[in-house]
Amino acid sequence: MGVQHTETNLIVWAGSTPDEEVIDKSGEAQQSQEPISPVFDADRMYDAGDQGCAAGPMDDIAAIIREMSSGQTLEIHATDPVVPVDLDAWCRMTGNELVDQQEHHYLIRKN
Repeated sequence: MGVQHTETNLIVWAGSTPDEEVIDKSGEAQQSQEPISPVFDADRMYDAGDQGCAAGPMDDIAAIIREMSSGQTLEIHATDPVVPVDLDAWCRMTGNELVDQQEHHYLIRKN
């Protein structure tokens, strides 16, 4: 059993950690997918996968940004189609800068 606490959620699971295996719709366990390769030369990388910002990645992104120094960059990989709008709005509200976007990769500079 494992426990993971985010700023807004408490996630509890039995067995392996969520990163170790993926259960497909048939109920069979599969190995997690390969890590996403970075596009930018950022200080940090975060892979949100296909989750939209409302599904929880914003908590992780905010926590990572808080740990970073001013001027450092974070590359985010996210395939949800709403992410560009949500990230742009979040950057404006927090004073961080959405520097670049290439397909599903976003580069944010901490203020």
